[in-house]
Amino acid sequence: MTSSLSPYETLSRRRFLKAAAGGASTLAALAVPGHVAAFSGGDLPTPLQQASGDWKLTFEDDFDDPVRFHAMWELLKRGGHKHLTMRYPRNVVVEDGELDLNLGHQNDPKRPFTGGYIRSRSFRQTYGYFECEMRIANEAGVNNAFWMVSDRSLQGDTQFELDVAEVKYPNIVQVSARRWKPEKIVLAATYRSNMRLDETFHRYAMLWNENEFRFYVDDLEVFDVENSFAHTPAMLLFSNAVAPFAGKNDGDVAGAATTVRNVRVFQDLSA
Repeated sequence: MTSSLSPYETLSRRRFLKAAAGGASTLAALAVPGHVAAFSGGDLPTPLQQASGDWKLTFEDDFDDPVRFHAMWELLKRGGHKHLTMRYPRNVVVEDGELDLNLGHQNDPKRPFTGGYIRSRSFRQTYGYFECEMRIANEAGVNNAFWMVSDRSLQGDTQFELDVAEVKYPNIVQVSARRWKPEKIVLAATYRSNMRLDETFHRYAMLWNENEFRFYVDDLEVFDVENSFAHTPAMLLFSNAVAPFAGKNDGDVAGAATTVRNVRVFQDLSA
């Protein structure tokens, strides 16, 4: 197990401009199960260039088509455990190639804050490489999350959650693999960057296979741990929430948002 989470410096990857490529269509249609696209070695994410396997892209969204977005994702109304936020579909906005989970307020003493929450509509996958480019809200006390959960219709007796990244202002990244049933197991680490993570987009990723989990921030491996329980399909989720476990907030989050500009999933077809 690796848990030495030292500071680092890196430049975030710039988003590929489709206009420069003559308006090439996106690969977001790969959300269809079983539909894969071949990538050359140089096109693969850096961690996969260093891994063995026949890696294919199985899911991608650049958030540049609101119609396709709504076909690929469910917008959920959800509260949550141990936090003060209700997430609403109206707080989810797709515009100009970005997904915004807007934060706000409501007149509810139990949940005075509002946020956003989406879940992949039909896409499920067991094992693979999962990454997103996300800029966190510039507010303390907010949990900005890219995560996965087992599908209850397919999970059998084992319910699990994989937190690719739970990011807190200004520079804290928490990663974890959690089994909730039958018995609780939590495998987690905390990474502290030497940069503010709200100022630009950063890449958060997880490599999940039959034997282990490996977590990355901007292609730097920050944690690896044995996989002893997650062996069934999982769905993708993005969410945010003002929460005590994310730190102290100043009471005013209006105008802040968690922003995602890309999500990609790969699968090893040789496994």
